[in-house]
Amino acid sequence: MVHHPTAHAPGRQAAAKPVARYLAKAAAHSAGGRIDKARRNLQLALEAAPDHAVAHFELGVLTSRTEAPGPAVPHFVAALRAEPEQPRYWLALAVTLLVLNRIGEARALMEQFRDRGLDDESRSVLREFADHAFARGQERYNAGDPATAEILAGLVIGLDETHANATHLAGAVAATKGRYQQAFDLFSIAIYREPDNAAYFSSLGAVLITMGDYTGAVSALERAVALDPDLAIAHANLSGVHQRVSRHSAAVTHARRAIALDPGLSNAHNNLGCSLKSLGRLRDAIASFDRALAADPGHLTAHSNRLFAKLYAEGVPPADYAADARSFGARFADPLLRRRSFANDRDPDRRLRIGFVSGDLCTHALARFIEPFLRHLDRTRFAARAYMTQAAEDAVSARLRTLFDGWHNVAGLDDDETADLIEADAIDILVDLSGHSAGHRLLVFARKPAPVQVTWMGHPATTGLRAIDYRLTDSGHDAPGLSEPLHTETVWRLPGVSATYEAPDGIPPVRERPPFADNGFVTFGAMNRFEKIGDGALETWAEILRVLPEARLFMVVADVETPEIRAQVEARLSQAGLPLERIRLHPRVTATYFELYHTFDIALDSFPYNGGTTSCDTLAMGVPLIALEGSHAVARGGVAVLTAVGLTEFVAETREDYVARAVALARDPDRLRAMRAGLRERVFASPLMDHPRLAADVGEAFRTMWRRWVDAARSA
Repeated sequence: MVHHPTAHAPGRQAAAKPVARYLAKAAAHSAGGRIDKARRNLQLALEAAPDHAVAHFELGVLTSRTEAPGPAVPHFVAALRAEPEQPRYWLALAVTLLVLNRIGEARALMEQFRDRGLDDESRSVLREFADHAFARGQERYNAGDPATAEILAGLVIGLDETHANATHLAGAVAATKGRYQQAFDLFSIAIYREPDNAAYFSSLGAVLITMGDYTGAVSALERAVALDPDLAIAHANLSGVHQRVSRHSAAVTHARRAIALDPGLSNAHNNLGCSLKSLGRLRDAIASFDRALAADPGHLTAHSNRLFAKLYAEGVPPADYAADARSFGARFADPLLRRRSFANDRDPDRRLRIGFVSGDLCTHALARFIEPFLRHLDRTRFAARAYMTQAAEDAVSARLRTLFDGWHNVAGLDDDETADLIEADAIDILVDLSGHSAGHRLLVFARKPAPVQVTWMGHPATTGLRAIDYRLTDSGHDAPGLSEPLHTETVWRLPGVSATYEAPDGIPPVRERPPFADNGFVTFGAMNRFEKIGDGALETWAEILRVLPEARLFMVVADVETPEIRAQVEARLSQAGLPLERIRLHPRVTATYFELYHTFDIALDSFPYNGGTTSCDTLAMGVPLIALEGSHAVARGGVAVLTAVGLTEFVAETREDYVARAVALARDPDRLRAMRAGLRERVFASPLMDHPRLAADVGEAFRTMWRRWVDAARSA
């Protein structure tokens, strides 16, 4: 083939020289920071050659850097049209479109670029664009914009399915949106792409915690810290999962390691606080929650955990807790209140739609109280809908589903979306079953998605939210005249008990012979969680053992088989005056929990925070309970339970009275034997298990609350 030289017009040849000079001058001025002169020379170059690719490209770069990305776009477009074979022009335009959030155009442009065919330079440009898009996606995710982050991650994966960082980002977005199985799959793919990336294993562990797979979470997180021993977030997450399975020593170790690596990591301080609380070190726990809040003042969970710790702590007056709860409500909840009229049908006698919000509609103590209520609720008068706030559901969740007219898992919905759903469901009365406990969604209630809002069962104190109208309780837990000043809600006392107990299927029989008959001495038992037991209670129990030198004390303490934890527990017991040689410490168990009641004769209720479910289990297992009467709900659980079963003789008014009643029962073997023999039957026949009456009482309360709202709405 013969090649013929191209003939150029004289004018075009003449124009090339000044364009080159203008470009050279523009480069020199730009390097020297003389931006206006650089811009002027580029404009002169374009006047000489309007379609000059390099001049358009350089003017686009200068404009984007010194003015704004928008005006640069026409120059990048012109450069690309003039010389489409230049990969850097495609890259400049596509990245600018990303910055302008014109993501669809950027994606289409780079797909067109890819489809032209890729050489080494083009592949490099495509990777560079993918990295730009990922970085912007990560930036949007960190800024609280998961929707845009997901689009950008999808863009990157569409161009390069091997991009591990984008796959990980897509998993993080999926987890944020509550699509946990998808998150698990994406994190697993990212790990397949980069099997030595510690951050990927840390994210996988975090989502496994949410999915309730604690064994898998520990495995993933331990792999993360093996790959990177200095990855603070992995240590913090390990602390959290160990705390959930009551491995408190490991939880404390990893939390402290995370804090040493990153003192500003609020989750690590929060997790340390949870572990210290579980170990009964309440003042230290509160200090850790304070440090979590200093690092992140908006850490909602740390605020709630701090409130709960104050309920447990000795020396914190109920009024102080109430003031803190009100402060929480004023800061986080009150600004969210939706002020508008409700469209609910105002017929006072129609069938009402009741919504229940909880993270404990699963294997949890709450289920044993809410399930019998739901079975006996009059469905001709009330429809019940569940809003489950935890992602992990189990066999108990499946059973509870059948007792609701509708079930929504809202773990993946934010508070606005959840409130919108509740309002769309036309809920008349919305019931909080969590208070400040784990999995709560109090900020949904803050938005007031239902005309009437009630807190019940999950939290024995005020939530601090003005948007919640009532706290459902009884006179046993909240004595009239004492509780009202401690609440933002109106205290609504049911005429009987405020919750009924249901023994689990397969509960073992009561031991026929009391332990003392075989042992030759009386054994006292303390089955409540260690954080509920104040130093005053330990000192009181020490006095009981002093008066009864042959008696023993059986205590259940989580993780006590770990030497470090046992040493800490024993040191605290010794300081309270308890003789360690007469104390039997047993770890907390699940499968053989009820058999532990066969090991002791008399139960001692904890204070200042009394038992709840544990007290019911204790009596159902035929073990009498000694309790101290307090002034507010957490300190009156024993009073409420013993009153319900007609055993107020075991309610003490003072610590001295507590000792006297325990000693008197221990010294009267005939009375103790008779009491144990008929106790289960007494419990089963008591108001504590009168489920139809509770359902009727609560139904009447709901109806009256509704009528009050209707009357107020009509008169407004």
